[in-house]
Amino acid sequence: MQSCLRCVAVTLVSVLTVPCHAEGPPTGFQAEVKVKAPTRLDWEFTASGFGKEALKLPADYDSKQQRFQLFVPKDYDAKKAWPLVVFISPGDAPMGWRNWQKICEDSGMLFCSPYGAGNSCPAGQRIRIVLDMFDQVRRDYRIDPDQTYVTGFSGGGRVACTIGFHLPEFFGAIIPVCGTNPLARLDYLRHRAQDRISVALLTGATDFNRAENEQFMRPLLKEVDIRSRLWVVPAMGHAVPGQNVLTEVKKWIDEDLERRRADAKKRPFLACPPDDELRPSKLAERTLEAARQELKEDMTTWRGVTLLQGLLVRWQQSEAGGQGRKLLDEIKNDQRRLKLIDEQGGQEERVVLKAQAEAFESFGKPASALPLWRVLAQDHATTAEGKLALAALKRLEEQLAKQPYLGVQFAGDSTALERVQPGSPAARAGLQAGDRILLLGTMKVATVAELQKALESVKPGDKLEVEVERKSKVVRLTVEVGSPPK
Repeated sequence: MQSCLRCVAVTLVSVLTVPCHAEGPPTGFQAEVKVKAPTRLDWEFTASGFGKEALKLPADYDSKQQRFQLFVPKDYDAKKAWPLVVFISPGDAPMGWRNWQKICEDSGMLFCSPYGAGNSCPAGQRIRIVLDMFDQVRRDYRIDPDQTYVTGFSGGGRVACTIGFHLPEFFGAIIPVCGTNPLARLDYLRHRAQDRISVALLTGATDFNRAENEQFMRPLLKEVDIRSRLWVVPAMGHAVPGQNVLTEVKKWIDEDLERRRADAKKRPFLACPPDDELRPSKLAERTLEAARQELKEDMTTWRGVTLLQGLLVRWQQSEAGGQGRKLLDEIKNDQRRLKLIDEQGGQEERVVLKAQAEAFESFGKPASALPLWRVLAQDHATTAEGKLALAALKRLEEQLAKQPYLGVQFAGDSTALERVQPGSPAARAGLQAGDRILLLGTMKVATVAELQKALESVKPGDKLEVEVERKSKVVRLTVEVGSPPK
């Protein structure tokens, strides 16, 4: 979901002065600040969900050329840790200051937003730019991770989710506005989101991404026990809400501050002290120690194992990774612990699979729900969730057999074909990757939503005239609609 479905242009700001104190770093609003050194944060892991290509930066990429907007309260004092808003724009210019300005000024929050990190920027490079900026702010100012909120609009909201869910030790809340991204895949990161993260989902009453927030992300977060709340702003479309809504959001997030503080005391090895740079090697060591602490108690055995699994995924070549591997090998020969893992991990897997499957169904994506129900039915057949999954499988297979199927994947919300499934109805008709569908049957289509609407009255076996743009030429084809493959 990295791409923005539609993006807005740049918001210009009008704050002018930048007071500077000789005894400390600059305060006030700074329209352009330069990064001084590459990020120390694990940007490659954060970007890894977008594929190996996301980890390749341009040959001329230079962290020191990255720029960002910054606001620092005039009474900034490094003797205490300060709250921070990190805002990611869908465009190439910074955004969000106009919306957050009064809140930051009144409550004493820092604010930063990068240049050049919009939707047109490749996913990995975009994450790197944001983390170059974020770490520079952490170098120059004393930042409180329990009060650091990562947010963004549209495609920027999606990136905010990716960063927040992958690096939860650095954030207390995620505020995606009109655009979300899924949870990180590692179990221990979901645990950390459950332990400390608040997710404020913001959408407009007429936002084209409203269903994504309301029908998919909010139910999923609720079912997996991540503190979350949905705001559907009246009379707002695809936009950033004003100060009143954001003030309410901040108040709701701040209400959970004590829980985050308590978690940092309970699990100090997974916390991020304001003055600690937490380079990957140190994170690996702390994750190993956190796993050892969890493994001391029977009731947290599974949590300890997931930390070791995460350690091997992220830092397997490190010394801590080697120790973690040995510890996992010891656990494999411990029958008592294996039983605990089976009980605790099995229960958790059932909850997560069920939550994901139901969220996809709620979102109108039964084909995505089907494999999740199937795993639940096969691996947990004797449980209540397994029996529920069997019934869901039968229901969805009957439902999907009646749905039209073309066998194509789209690039974002456009009708440009990213992939045509070999042997599918679209492939047999001659459609190709790169084609852009202009007409389906008698309906002109420009978005995936319009294409889906055009298919509502179509059933398997129907023949449709399709008009596509291919290399600046219009091509007309006929496709015989099929049923989704089992």
